[in-house]
Amino acid sequence: MEPYRRDVLKATGGTLTAAGGIGGVHAQQDDGGQTGDGPQGDANLLANTWMHSGGTTPFRGAHGHRNWSPWPIARRAEMLNEVGFNAIGLIAPDIQHIIDFEFAAENRTQGLQQLNSVLQQNNIDFVELEFLTEWPLAMNDPRRQAEQETRQLLLEAADILGANHIKIGNINGYPVAMEDLQQRFAQVSDQFAQVGAEVGLEFFPVDPNVQTIPQALEATSQTDNGGLYLDLWHNMKLGVDFENIRSLSGGDIVAVEFNDGYVETTMSFLEETINLRKLPGEGEFPISDWVSAVRAGGFSGPWGLEILSEEFRRFEMVDAYPRAFEAGAQYVQ
Repeated sequence: MEPYRRDVLKATGGTLTAAGGIGGVHAQQDDGGQTGDGPQGDANLLANTWMHSGGTTPFRGAHGHRNWSPWPIARRAEMLNEVGFNAIGLIAPDIQHIIDFEFAAENRTQGLQQLNSVLQQNNIDFVELEFLTEWPLAMNDPRRQAEQETRQLLLEAADILGANHIKIGNINGYPVAMEDLQQRFAQVSDQFAQVGAEVGLEFFPVDPNVQTIPQALEATSQTDNGGLYLDLWHNMKLGVDFENIRSLSGGDIVAVEFNDGYVETTMSFLEETINLRKLPGEGEFPISDWVSAVRAGGFSGPWGLEILSEEFRRFEMVDAYPRAFEAGAQYVQ
């Protein structure tokens, strides 16, 4: 049996390319040219779950929301590969929907193996998973216990898909003592270490415990298998000092994602967060400055594109994917 892609990543210290080599999205030829025919050559971009999912209704609550894509995963993977992506983000409800309704798999393991085959066939070599929300709570809290099935799904998915990392965060805004937060983040990180996936802590304006880079470093300090997940959107809304990002060292940043937006609006935080995250270059964010700071902090990619936009969700796949890739590539080549 061939080793999972994550094992190869560990062994080489690099990222797998669309052509199966090590380095950026496309393997370098001996003469310095690029293999692959994506529109932007060697841009190292990850298609976040919301960027490639089309007509979803994210974070709308138990009634009337759809956190899974209406587009078949095989078509999504094929089109992402054609455009130039070799990295993908997947959220737990979408994974479960794919297993149950697209593949009609007999069991979860079989469904995940089918999903892995689809990704491999389309040169998707780097996988991000999300999202756990109840981990900051005590082990015996019923809300945390209710999320165990999701955690098990993500653990098995991380193992079979060879996921690089999982994104978690305190999006429900639970107030937790820092000592408890450290311990519970370390518990999650140690659990995912067993399947070869790192854990990235994403922090938000609604999180009462972590609002700055120093606080995020403190929260993640008790494990070697976790670190920061930096989202430009939340960095901007929190007023994160980019100099604090520059001061980070290799290994502090597990993963990143970016988009564009407006510094101030009259919309509620929730509405703005799910409906107004623009394509890079369409808003006011200092994307180049942030990218420079993140690079100085020791991160080299892939660069996640998280486009949560009511307008973007209306695009057909053939329009959405090239637009996103071209918009993101101009900042990270």
